[in-house]
Amino acid sequence: MRVSGEAPASQEDFILHPGARLLLGHWLALKGGRPAPSRGDLDLRQLRRQAPWLFILSLGGEADRYTYRLAGTGICGFMRHEITGTGFLAGWGHFERGAIARALGGVTGRFQPAHFRIHYLTDRGQKISADMMALPITARDGQAVHVLGGLFPHGSPELWNYDQLAPSGLAGIRLFAGDTGEMEVANAAQAPRKFRLISGGLDRP
Repeated sequence: MRVSGEAPASQEDFILHPGARLLLGHWLALKGGRPAPSRGDLDLRQLRRQAPWLFILSLGGEADRYTYRLAGTGICGFMRHEITGTGFLAGWGHFERGAIARALGGVTGRFQPAHFRIHYLTDRGQKISADMMALPITARDGQAVHVLGGLFPHGSPELWNYDQLAPSGLAGIRLFAGDTGEMEVANAAQAPRKFRLISGGLDRP
């Protein structure tokens, strides 16, 4: 994947988890020449290892009112509670809510895939980073545009021991432009950074 520019030495690399890469590649294959694939195109059997970490969001009446329509078991376990039907932006501060909502507006309004780098903090002081992809997908009615997302924590979830988890920071947002896997990153929220691939348990189909 090509990215515009590299980071200054004072900034950490913007990491793209293998699971996020696989989800993006699958989405590109599904959509073909369309702005976005449809919900009926999605076959989770083709993303068996990633499926527990996938979610679908719908937009309510307000500009920042995104709700989990579906959430995989991996995400619910990571959050330590069932999140289907809850607000996607719950727990975030005002600034972060606005930044995420604007990026998701690009996903649903301009059909731009988005990538987020998120930091979480557990009630036991553990810091966990994650990559999140947000991709446009048309609803079964052919009218509404939903968000097909994937949340991919860095590390080994089976080793984490905590009862509560809360978002603690938004390291960066990227909106993608282009129609192929050679996408360039555009409209960076911060100075452009180099992508660095990490190994993880979700890097195989």
